[in-house]
Amino acid sequence: MHRIFRLICALSLCLGTAPLAAQASQPTQSDFEKAGTEATELLSKYLQVDTTNPPGNEKLGADYLASVLKQNGIEAEVFATDDPNRACVYARLKGSGKKKGIVLLNHLDVVPAEAKDWKYPPFKGEIHDGDLWGRGALDMKDMGIAELEAMLMLKREGVKLDRDIIFLGTPDEEVGGAHGAQWVKEHRPDVVKGAEFLLNEGYGIEVGANGKPLYWGVDVAEKSVLWLKVTAKGNAGHASMPVRDSAPNRLVEGLSRLVNAPVQFTVLPVVQQFFRDIADVSAPDVRELYKNLAAATKDPEKSKILMRDKQMAAMLRNTVSLTVLKAGYKTNVIPAEASAELDCRLLPDVTSEDFIQYIKSLLNDPTLEVSVLSWDKAGPSPAKSELFQAIKDVAAAESPSVPVVPLVVGWFTDSHWFRELGLTAYGFEPFDVDKEHLDTVHGKNERLPLNAFKNGIHRLHDILIKLSAPE
Repeated sequence: MHRIFRLICALSLCLGTAPLAAQASQPTQSDFEKAGTEATELLSKYLQVDTTNPPGNEKLGADYLASVLKQNGIEAEVFATDDPNRACVYARLKGSGKKKGIVLLNHLDVVPAEAKDWKYPPFKGEIHDGDLWGRGALDMKDMGIAELEAMLMLKREGVKLDRDIIFLGTPDEEVGGAHGAQWVKEHRPDVVKGAEFLLNEGYGIEVGANGKPLYWGVDVAEKSVLWLKVTAKGNAGHASMPVRDSAPNRLVEGLSRLVNAPVQFTVLPVVQQFFRDIADVSAPDVRELYKNLAAATKDPEKSKILMRDKQMAAMLRNTVSLTVLKAGYKTNVIPAEASAELDCRLLPDVTSEDFIQYIKSLLNDPTLEVSVLSWDKAGPSPAKSELFQAIKDVAAAESPSVPVVPLVVGWFTDSHWFRELGLTAYGFEPFDVDKEHLDTVHGKNERLPLNAFKNGIHRLHDILIKLSAPE
């Protein structure tokens, strides 16, 4: 029987028609193995393309991805934003149009890497001990190649689609997106025309110490980003004659009140639901706390336990990080001006105006000036949709007891620019990566377990089938 099937497939190829297996919605396991091998080779080469931002040079990455798409029969466009070296790559796999499309978004740029700090070179894309090493292996060239490979599979399989699958790679995400996603929103919104959903980086599949998935986390909302500058001004003078209310002194005193202020918790309904959903698979000391966050956050001792996990705690409050301090130019001169910069991450629906007033109240010094360096407001997406359900269906088929939970992440991505265009955007990377590897993101020795990468391609393909293939 197997010989007959292989003969039919061979004849089909000779006649220029798709083999029977390619006509099915679900390819065979060997197809996924082949796709995983191909995607690994593509990602290795992609990691060798240096798109460090600054300066970016993302056109190099856009050209590479476009060449892969074109070689596989998918038309792709590379277009510059406001700099010839900052470019996007765009492709669309057409569906019947019965449903609105989905955008597979990824950013082309990566953060800097110092080769001397790495065990293996950050721009060689080498494989060691089952891991693919390189800057961008986890943030987020892996997701870009997984999205691309999923598109290639759908194209080769000849799967009939009810909606367009749109591939979009953008520059400049790592420093805010002004030369990338923001530019696309303002100048090329046509590339997402006819789409209702967007899938991007955000959260992933949390795994336990045994390597088994605990839950699939889907980012439905992100904190808004507010960068502030606090400035103190006064009279310059000779350092041999101290000035009690000098600019540096007043700045330091105000900042001391700010950083030592008591934590103020806010438990959003979606956040409470997330913690409740993961409680039973969490550490014993937090299980009961997670089930009733409102009560836990009001108890000083329980609050200390909640604050141990910085990532989890960031979902429960607005945060302020003191990041830049500037004052003086000579040791024996009291400067006339001193300043500090604050990175503030605000929960959804918190306005910049209200939070600035809160900051001023903590500084408690009317002579300190507070100015806005940057304000990027992020709105939430609904936790119920066809896309969210498709993710849940794929998770249930793989691991029926593993929950899929919506959450608010403490960082920002390019998703918010497209939420402003009306798209329902989720941050979900279908990779089961352990904490040891995740801790290398934006750090040294960034690397991706190849098994997790290949699993993720399989999952993403199946999510797109669930969402886009005719019922």
